[in-house]
Amino acid sequence: MNFNQYFRHAILKKSSYLCVGIDPDPDKLPTGFSRDAEGIYGFAREVIQATQDFTPAYKFNLAFFELWGWKGWQIMEQLLADIPRDIFLIADAKRGDIGNSSKFYAKALLEELPFHAATVSPYLGSDSIRPFIENDAKGAFVLCVTSNASGKELQEHGAEKPLYIRTAEIVRELNTGGNLGLVVGATKPQQLLDLRRQFPELPFLIPGVGSQGGDVDTAVAVCRETGLGLINVSRGILYPTEGTFPDNIRERAGYYNQLFSNEEVR
Repeated sequence: MNFNQYFRHAILKKSSYLCVGIDPDPDKLPTGFSRDAEGIYGFAREVIQATQDFTPAYKFNLAFFELWGWKGWQIMEQLLADIPRDIFLIADAKRGDIGNSSKFYAKALLEELPFHAATVSPYLGSDSIRPFIENDAKGAFVLCVTSNASGKELQEHGAEKPLYIRTAEIVRELNTGGNLGLVVGATKPQQLLDLRRQFPELPFLIPGVGSQGGDVDTAVAVCRETGLGLINVSRGILYPTEGTFPDNIRERAGYYNQLFSNEEVR
């Protein structure tokens, strides 16, 4: 299957737009896990086992693994190897460099590791994106409207049109293989709606729901409109305030699976 087919298949199989973010923060681990690389591995492994029946996708935030140097990379490889093959895997790496460097970033994430997509920064232009889409079975989500408040300092700048609109236009121009999408935060619901109307053919990766207070109704509506969306939840699933681990993780994943359900399938 190509990127677009795999993306759709994963969503349809779980009948949900949920994406579970794997952000193992050593300061937030439950009792019983050591605050080191081994504890991170044990925690993330149990999270994946508790949530894999509910989620069509995982988004690994590489910062939480690179923290541990070579051990972090090894841990991530071990975790990825145990995930069922029908789950869509995203490397949240936010890479973005000149073409020659991007070629090796893409090779590391999409060839040496089994990720189906990576998050990419567009600031260096199309040369920084192209290496991630040379194989139509793999792809990228390009940062467009991010969920953090200060993102607007650049993304909404522009006299004739905001930078985020021009970013989406470039992504559409490059998307000849159907393996490019946009990162659009649920904390910016009006931009999320506007971008969906203007670019209905592009898959969306939507962060910002849960701890960041993003607009859940808008995020779900945007996904259901085209079927091309994943709504990421990280802290809202990984670190529940009530219940016993890992049953509370499984309960939260089940809750978000239903909340983000694909009504056409159900």
